[in-house]
Order: sequence, then structure tokens, then C-alpha cells
Amino acid sequence: MIKLIAFDLDGTLLNEQKKITAKTKEVLERAADRGVVLVPATGRPFCGVAEELEGLKGITYILTTNGAGIYERTTGRCIYEDSMPLEQFLPMLERLEPLEVMSDAFVKGGSYMSEKNRKLVDEMNVSEEVKRYIRNSRTCVVNQTEYLREMGEDIEKLTINFVPNPDGSMRDYERVVEILKDFPEFNAVSGGMHNIEVTRKGISKGSGLCWLSHKLGIRKEEIIAFGDSGNDVDMLQFAGIGVAMGNAERIALEAADYVTKKNTEDGIAFALEQYMPELFG
Repeated sequence: MIKLIAFDLDGTLLNEQKKITAKTKEVLERAADRGVVLVPATGRPFCGVAEELEGLKGITYILTTNGAGIYERTTGRCIYEDSMPLEQFLPMLERLEPLEVMSDAFVKGGSYMSEKNRKLVDEMNVSEEVKRYIRNSRTCVVNQTEYLREMGEDIEKLTINFVPNPDGSMRDYERVVEILKDFPEFNAVSGGMHNIEVTRKGISKGSGLCWLSHKLGIRKEEIIAFGDSGNDVDMLQFAGIGVAMGNAERIALEAADYVTKKNTEDGIAFALEQYMPELFG
């Protein structure tokens, strides 16, 4: 019997307009009304999820930053954190900052961007909704490295977004990959949108979901999880039933037990109708 439904946001729960469709909302809330726990599991920071989840009932906890931070939805209180130590993180950021990429640090539920990189958002090959999300969720600072050093907090996650060259390749992508190889204490995965997401080694949506399910007394066999990209792989493999969206990256498709319809076709609702028939009896 399924007792917990975990779901990624971008490319999974949300459609291309970054909205939850009425059908998917109705099915998830029907499950919540039956006592099933709903857990958004996202690479976003806590500050970047409120608008997209507005109106969806039944959520108590939000798994953010690929499992590095878990927050109470209503209070914003962090109940679990496993971040990159600041003293290990800053040398990596110092090497990334001169490049023409957006290396944005997520700290204590917030997110930061160096002012010089804000102009790169306009050049990204993503929808206007994604660009709006990035602009609205980031706090711009003059020098991110110095700002974070003065703040003195460990880093939940680093998101590296790229802009395209005229030939379609991603600007400075290879240089970023080479820099990240020098920091094996961190874990780098694809988060969709052709970006790279970095957390402490061993941290993932799967590890975060493992911690939360243990806290709630729910066995992995009682969990169904939905995702579409590289940062969802560990979660799909941890859950009793791992479901990849029809629009998922190959790495997520290969990790899943089942493939459902696309995020634009109510893929979550379609799968839940198959795996939780008691909701529709």
C-alpha cells in the first residue's frame, strides 16, 4: 500500500507554464485526503517553491536542494540539513566565478547570484517562465564569493546554468566540468535545463527521502516517486516504485521501474490511477 508520494517539480509535477494542472491537483489531493503523505522533492531552494505549490493541499514537508535541506512548508523551519562545508566550497566557486556561467549558491533556504551574471539569464535557452523564476528567486550580490565568506554558512547546493553559443554548444561547459573534477568531495548531477547541480557527496533526493521516510515511519516499499532528470535518479531507485515521466532524460528512464505520460499530459495522475486504484473506486 502506498503511503507516500514524492515528486519532482520542474518537468514532472509542473507543466510548461510552471503550473499544476487541475487533473493532477485533484488526484494528489484525493490521495492526501486518504492519509497519503505528499512530498515535493526538488532541486530548488525553499524560497523558490511557494508560488508553484500554492493551492496544493496535503503538503507538510518540502525536500529542497536535491535533498540537502528539508523544510516545514508552513513555518519555513529547516528540519534536516547536510550541506557542503564553506571552507571546501569557496575554492571551487572562486574558480567558477570568472566564467560566463551562472554559478548560484543555495544557502539556508535562499539563493544568491553575482550581479555580473544577471544579464546571462536573458541569453538562456529556456522558457520565459524559467527566466522569471531565476530572476525572482535569486538575491543579487556584488561578489558572491566574498558575500558567502562573510555570511559564514555552509552551502546546500550550487546550481550552474549555461547559455548557448551560436553553434548550440554551452558556453564554458567543458571548463566547468574540468573544474568540478578537482572537487571529488562534491556530487555533480544534471538537473534538467542543461544545467549542473552540485551538493555534498552522498547527498541526493534519494538520501533526503530516506531520512524523511524514516522520520515518518514509512517503509521504502510504501513510496512511489516521480522524476524526469539526473537529479531524480537516486530517488527513483530508492522508492518502492520509481516512475519516470514520458519526457524524462535517458538516465531517469533507465533508473525507473515504470514510465508514465509526459508532464504536459498529467503523467503523475495517469500513473497514480494505475498504482492506487483504491482512490478511484
